[in-house]
Amino acid sequence: MLKKKRGTPKNTIIPRKRRQTSKPKSVIHASPPVTIKTPLLINRSVPMRILMVLDQLNIGGTETYTLSVTRELIKKGVFVVIACKKGKLREHFLGLGCPVYEIDFVLDNYELDYQNQNKNLELLKSVISSEQIDLVHCHQVPSGSLALLAAKQMHIPCVFTVHGTYYDMDILESLQRGSTITCVSPSIKRLLLSKGIDTKVISNGIDNHEYHKYGPAYLQHFRTKLGLPRDAIVVLYAGRLSWEKGEICEEIIHTVDSLRKDGYSNLHLIIAGGGNKQQDILKLIDKKHRLINEHFIHYVGEITNMGVYYSISDCVIGTGRVALEAMSCERPVIAVGTKGFLGIVNPDKYEKAWDSWFGDHDDDNKYSRAMLTFHLMKLITMEANEKSYLVHSGKQFVTQRFPISQTAESLMSIYLRSIIEDDYNYIAQQ
Repeated sequence: MLKKKRGTPKNTIIPRKRRQTSKPKSVIHASPPVTIKTPLLINRSVPMRILMVLDQLNIGGTETYTLSVTRELIKKGVFVVIACKKGKLREHFLGLGCPVYEIDFVLDNYELDYQNQNKNLELLKSVISSEQIDLVHCHQVPSGSLALLAAKQMHIPCVFTVHGTYYDMDILESLQRGSTITCVSPSIKRLLLSKGIDTKVISNGIDNHEYHKYGPAYLQHFRTKLGLPRDAIVVLYAGRLSWEKGEICEEIIHTVDSLRKDGYSNLHLIIAGGGNKQQDILKLIDKKHRLINEHFIHYVGEITNMGVYYSISDCVIGTGRVALEAMSCERPVIAVGTKGFLGIVNPDKYEKAWDSWFGDHDDDNKYSRAMLTFHLMKLITMEANEKSYLVHSGKQFVTQRFPISQTAESLMSIYLRSIIEDDYNYIAQQ
């Protein structure tokens, strides 16, 4: 029996067993290759081959999620290829042994590059063909819409992961007709179901070897390196400095400045991230410094070694994946998201934090400067034993509920089912 080969034009027919046209690029796997056993596909001795498509390799929750899960998929024997616009995380993916294809899906303002849309579509199809891709996994709309079209034309399945509430629902409805939709929190699932979009929740995963507590000697060294006084109380805000999260960052600056004037003069703020409000935030920082002729806000930009920055902080303000990473590094977290204010994350709030993705996807309490001031002061004045219980409980929560291995296994199950269903659909159409 003859079967059309994955990733080839419609008129191309080859024997059902996979034909290797070129050696795959060298990559080391810690586990045996993942094989597919169905009546339709011969058992293969090569890894399942996945194409991850992103707008750009910036530093943000979606991108760091993709990096972590890619690393784990490779450990489990999956071959992963990346297609995206160049960004600061590029070298990290190359370091995993992933072929990285640079395709400028978006302009510098993050909007879709309409002028080169057809060219980018053909580039994607060429990647699918040359890398013998079995399935495309998308995460963002500009690149994802194009990747779905490429997958459809090359007769392979597509998975789309919804990471937030900012997606255009009309676009997601069109994506559902040609792909399997997953999401990262229960609140996103409810939102999608309200629009008639069926989805499966696959949570973010954290690698405890990557995000862990650093030793006190190195932390003091790193604090000194950043120019922080020995007695500094350090607040860290980490997030994409765009849209609502950029506005949250501005409010945090005002809050910390106000607390310093009210007696907490040793309070310092570190800001990590980048985005379209970055220049506005830098101007605000400069203004605050000039007013008192003192440097207490430290903007470090987009950084990749976040674990040590979490560890030197007395409090981390953030949402979503940032909150998980900080808790894994045994740091107290104040959750402030685009949809609500959760406050200090303690065991009583774990289920609500998971459901709302730490206030980023849904919450009843709206952010206010007064609420942030109250929770910051509560953490600053918290007894040492209470704070120790808080951070150890948080570490246990992340370790038990969000292991990266579990996330990767759930995705692999989705991949396999999508590939099998795609083959049955193909046979049914013949």
